[in-house]
Amino acid sequence: MKHFLRISFLILALALSAGTVWADGSPVVGGGNFGLGLDFGDPGTWGATGKVWVDDKNAFQGAIKFSGNTILQLDYLWHDFDLIKVEHGAMPFYVGVGGDLAVNGAVAVAGRVPIGLSYLFEKADVPVEIFVEAVPTIWFYSGGAQFDVYGDLGGRYYF
Repeated sequence: MKHFLRISFLILALALSAGTVWADGSPVVGGGNFGLGLDFGDPGTWGATGKVWVDDKNAFQGAIKFSGNTILQLDYLWHDFDLIKVEHGAMPFYVGVGGDLAVNGAVAVAGRVPIGLSYLFEKADVPVEIFVEAVPTIWFYSGGAQFDVYGDLGGRYYF
């Protein structure tokens, strides 16, 4: 199991860092287009999360979640910076499409639609994003399907 977790972290890190080569821009003040942090919420209880900005409105978001099962997640997100205006920083609303893969015991896959709100600090010495999201998810198991709505809360530091 430890070997599997090491390989999972390596795959996530390579996939997310590969985006730094082709990304055109990032809305993060003082940071690059690659962020890494922690994610709390279901499925799983907590995990490592990463985000790579493709341009100033689109990004890939991935996570490895733990708690009984190991769950790999990958989403493509579209951000709207004009919906909510704040005095300092930026607060984009976002929606995306992606999937989950549960890998402990019986394998299960899921389609997911993350809907969230994040806050990007505008200080160059604080290249940080915090986020909250609701994620309608439909799981497909060997015995059927199940619909759930999960909540996530997390943050990332941008390099």
